[in-house]
Amino acid sequence: MRFKGWLAAMVVAAVAMPAIGKGSPRVVKEAAPLDVSDWIGADSYPLAAIRAGEQGRVVAIVAVDATGHPTRCRIDVSLGSPTLEEGTCALILARGRFTPARDAKDRAIASEVTFPIHWVLPEDGDNRQSSGPVDAATIMTIASDDTIAGCEIVVDGKPQATDLTRCGGPGFNPAALRANLKVVGSFRMRLDFMIRNGDTPPPTPVVPVGSRLLSMREARQTVGANGVPTNCTVAISGEWAEEAKEYPRPTVCDSGQHFIPARDKDGVNKAAQVLVAEWTTLLPPAN
Repeated sequence: MRFKGWLAAMVVAAVAMPAIGKGSPRVVKEAAPLDVSDWIGADSYPLAAIRAGEQGRVVAIVAVDATGHPTRCRIDVSLGSPTLEEGTCALILARGRFTPARDAKDRAIASEVTFPIHWVLPEDGDNRQSSGPVDAATIMTIASDDTIAGCEIVVDGKPQATDLTRCGGPGFNPAALRANLKVVGSFRMRLDFMIRNGDTPPPTPVVPVGSRLLSMREARQTVGANGVPTNCTVAISGEWAEEAKEYPRPTVCDSGQHFIPARDKDGVNKAAQVLVAEWTTLLPPAN
């Protein structure tokens, strides 16, 4: 699974507001964002908002101190997306830099600015993979006549709107799968996909009682602050492990796939160990 096309959030404008507090010096020269392209880039769009298909205009009120650093942020105009609202303020507070406002004596002073950001969902083009955390699962039900009878998709614990066409895919052969598994009647398959970086614990396979872990593939790599992976290793386990080893897939180091870098608490790109795990489970029959 990839989340393609990471387009930078677009800043529309920044408009000065009166200085904070009674008796504050009058603003003569307005505060203004400084080098916005340095702190709003292709990795700025919140992952959860992309997965939820959320976009639109958010307007924040930002308190800027006399050194040009943002100190507080609140949302003035909302588009109904908590993820983008929180992402707007988090981005501004972590990365934002401003030229401070000036008073009549040309002294730098604290003030507030109105700062709109227009979040635009990305288009295809940039196919970098997330550094995580990412959690996605597909649960498919195969009927006794080898047709797909159910399809569920869950992302970050939230069920997604879906239909039967989103399960299976070209070349999927339920009858051959049934023969391989030696099962009768209807059966259910679960396919999990998870990504974790060094700040989050590794995933644990979801294997309910009575299930069979058919395959698990753990790809580990060091991802630099530039998103380039190195030191790729792959571990394969489960009932289908030997067959999978006969048809190895290229690692991201071999394929040239890059990642969206992990970030530190200040929003700065950093190197991290990244684990991409995929596993397939035969679930017990539904009650």
